[in-house]
Amino acid sequence: MRELHIEDPDTVDAVLDVLAHDAVMIQMPAVFVLIAPATTEGAGWLNRTKTRLSGKNYGTALGDLESFYRMAVPGTLPPELDGVDKLRIMTGAFIRISVAPPDTDTVMVRGGTHQGVLVDGPHGALFRAVEAGLAGTAEPAIIGGHHFTAPLCTSANVSGDPDGSIVTWERAREFGVATKVPLVVRCEPAVDAIGSYPIFWLRHDRISIEREGPGMDELRAALPARLFADC
Repeated sequence: MRELHIEDPDTVDAVLDVLAHDAVMIQMPAVFVLIAPATTEGAGWLNRTKTRLSGKNYGTALGDLESFYRMAVPGTLPPELDGVDKLRIMTGAFIRISVAPPDTDTVMVRGGTHQGVLVDGPHGALFRAVEAGLAGTAEPAIIGGHHFTAPLCTSANVSGDPDGSIVTWERAREFGVATKVPLVVRCEPAVDAIGSYPIFWLRHDRISIEREGPGMDELRAALPARLFADC
């Protein structure tokens, strides 16, 4: 398994080279993840690496926030978050939005919704470059008819592992070697907050927290209290 640092000048090209035929492991500050192209084949690579049953769905690692926002079904976002610049307040979390009719279920859509994790810094720059590099791979049929190529993103662990998400290099290396992941992109880990990113489901009149995670309380405090009235 090849290792590169996220700020290595060769990292983007190396990631795109591997994504032509396999998944890549990325060390986020708080958790290790796997990414793959937003295609049926890419989802299959993740299923194989995670020993996950087919028929599941995956979120994405957002690069171009505009392309994510364009998928939102009109009228389904809270007014306070209905705009690209407004959505940036959700940095550090998975954002779940409606992108298709409620009866749509694919490898990228669950009940008409799709979720993407929004991050900044070198990871955000990497995901923007990857999304742009995968521009020719779009499969609109699996994302509600949209042209969207942000990479699929999921926790780097065997599906159902009782130890949960991988947050240490020791476990990540063992997992990567065992599952023959070709490339891991490393970064400096966070010293306090660890674990998978929280998931916020945005609807026109409310927000629900679908998964807790690092930074959740700070994000919730920055959002309009009225949107959490029923939580």
